[in-house]
Amino acid sequence: MKNSTFEELKERAESLLREERFLSSKEPIKRLLKDKGIPYQEEKFEVEVLVPQEVKLQVDNRTVPAVGYVGSPNIEVEGYVKEDPLAGDIALTPKRSDRRVFQKLKEKGVKAIITYMEDLDAHFHGSAVGLDLPIINVRKEHVELLKDAYVKLKVKSKLVKTTGTNLLSEVGRGAIFYLVAHTDTKPGTFGAIDNGIGFLTLIYIFDELRRDYKLPFKLRLLLTDFEEVGLLGSKHHVQKLPKHTYYCINVDSIGWTNPSVLYKDAEGYNGQTINEKFFKHASEFSVNIEWKAVPSAISDHIPFKQQGVETLFLTSHPFSIRHTPYDNVHSIDWDMVRMWFDLILSFIRRFHKI
Repeated sequence: MKNSTFEELKERAESLLREERFLSSKEPIKRLLKDKGIPYQEEKFEVEVLVPQEVKLQVDNRTVPAVGYVGSPNIEVEGYVKEDPLAGDIALTPKRSDRRVFQKLKEKGVKAIITYMEDLDAHFHGSAVGLDLPIINVRKEHVELLKDAYVKLKVKSKLVKTTGTNLLSEVGRGAIFYLVAHTDTKPGTFGAIDNGIGFLTLIYIFDELRRDYKLPFKLRLLLTDFEEVGLLGSKHHVQKLPKHTYYCINVDSIGWTNPSVLYKDAEGYNGQTINEKFFKHASEFSVNIEWKAVPSAISDHIPFKQQGVETLFLTSHPFSIRHTPYDNVHSIDWDMVRMWFDLILSFIRRFHKI
């Protein structure tokens, strides 16, 4: 990565990633594309999502600070908080983002779920979309107070109807190779790493490649919206996926330590050919990246995988500050950003020769 490109990328990150991007305008991103001279199309889709407006959790007439997960329905309940709950209880779990756990708890008949982070004393902003069950998060310091306690819980949510916007640009001819990154955040988070620096890095990689493009495939940049509430942008896009779409690289949360390739996620194995090529490429560059299977992981490549496209999932795992207020521009590991930029750029340039 050229020093001038690196410094420009840092400046853009400082400017664009200081506010949450949930329900936000895409104008700052579109201005960046225009400034770079990158032509783009907009892809619109309708969205309805429940957004918590008020969460009130009381134990022994004491109010415990809590945040509601996006998608949580309105509720007013009372009950005992249990780590091993029965029907009618309120579940307490450190599994803050594992939908398989949430589904099992729902099947048990719990009234609500309270999550917390074991490794960080902060609020985690998650998603309950599609579960029809209220989920809230408390800080670690309040967990002992809540265990086996009788509590009152009120969640008040608003149904927000809005329009999502995907941004799309392409260069070249032939079979299609996607570069995908989501641009949105959870409410209450800045998402500098998840996934601000991810989509910015792909914009600069795409800009570098398109200037003298001679690769034997069409490269398509897709910046998705509303990944954080159910992969809505990518799900909408693949409804009209071109027939000759063969590969998709999804970049999500790369500006952190623990650089990883997830060869297996919540929807099973990712593409064999593209993963083998990337493994060979990374090995030749002596890059220290771990290859992992994470059964709870989901991101925007999954709708592509479900359509038979070979997928590559680049991320950081574990990523301990994900969906917390600590995911801000000061937490970006710029050495990692530089490494990922050079590795992805060179991989795409060499892809047909590996």
